Amino acid sequence: MKKINELYKEVAVKKENEVDDKEITMSREDFISEHKNLIKVLRSGDQKAQEAEAVKQEKELNDEVGDDIDEDEDEEDEEDED
Repeated sequence: MKKINELYKEVAVKKENEVDDKEITMSREDFISEHKNLIKVLRSGDQKAQEAEAVKQEKELNDEVGDDIDEDEDEEDEEDED
């Protein structure tokens, strides 16, 4: 039979390794690269590049949250009205 301390350790490790579906993480390198690209595209004034980036960002968002996008927008709209 396992000792109680071993069980506590197992639970702590499992909890530590749980993925929070409300939290999205990316490496620092990816974060920097993504934001440098966004800044470049937003400042370029090139509508074609901006549209391509918008499509890319929309796909990433859809892949991550799917149908939840509409619900999040509705909540933000309600907050803006207050």
